Amino acid sequence: MTSSPGARLALTENRFDTGVVTINYGEGSDNGPPVILLHGIGRNWRDFLTLLPAFEQWHVFALDLRGHGKSSRVPPEYRSGDYATDVTAFLQHKIRLPAVILGHSLGGLVAMHVAARLPDRVRAIIIGDSALSYDTLVDSMYHTLFTGLYRIVRQGGSPRDMAERLAALEIPLPGVSERVPIGELLGNEAELLKWAESLEQVDPDAMRATVEGRTFEDFHFETLLSRIGCPVLILQANPELGGLMSDSTTEAVLKLVPLARLVRFPLLGHALHLQRAQPVIDAILKFLASV
Repeated sequence: MTSSPGARLALTENRFDTGVVTINYGEGSDNGPPVILLHGIGRNWRDFLTLLPAFEQWHVFALDLRGHGKSSRVPPEYRSGDYATDVTAFLQHKIRLPAVILGHSLGGLVAMHVAARLPDRVRAIIIGDSALSYDTLVDSMYHTLFTGLYRIVRQGGSPRDMAERLAALEIPLPGVSERVPIGELLGNEAELLKWAESLEQVDPDAMRATVEGRTFEDFHFETLLSRIGCPVLILQANPELGGLMSDSTTEAVLKLVPLARLVRFPLLGHALHLQRAQPVIDAILKFLASV
């Protein structure tokens, strides 16, 4: 059982077998309506521990996506729709009521697929700074980062070995002429080790699918969004700090989805709640109160 500092929620790990893949997930107490949390590439459900205070009156299900955490590996099936197939099965067989789905980054793509496929089972979705095309990812600092993470995951080793390689990984930063080692940015050995422990559990092919664009092959956001009728909250990080949703992208989403709302975070980059949780919690609470 794991809990976040200061939260009155605790999540217990369980397993769900879709018939194709076994999904590991953390589940909280049945305090209210269901909410499903979907992490980004290379991470796991524990990414959301800092957000648990937003869901004290909800029934939380935080999933390890296929190929991540303790869920099964199914190479090469790592398109966005493949991830969504697992979440769709989870909704149909584990959740009694329509759920809110919060997806960060890759998780946001998956949330859009599920909302388009199961409109009667999705109450609302929250999209956390997701790159809505492969071109957007390629043009960002995150393609360089994910390429480096893929090399680290493919090479393997102990979490401590991976943490050392992670600290030495140099990435471009907005407004900085030279690449900077991640270790100089985090400056926290515990955080590097935590990240490395997450990477140790990732299928290298899941990382490769994102780096090479396979994850985006079946993702056409205009088509998906035109089929979504539920409320949508967009959490936009600052593009000048590495956010992956431009103003033009968010404007396109707002035009396609009548019930979409936008919250911008001028002081946060793509990591959002992993960088600073409270402003994200505040936005989520305000949105949840209205759906």
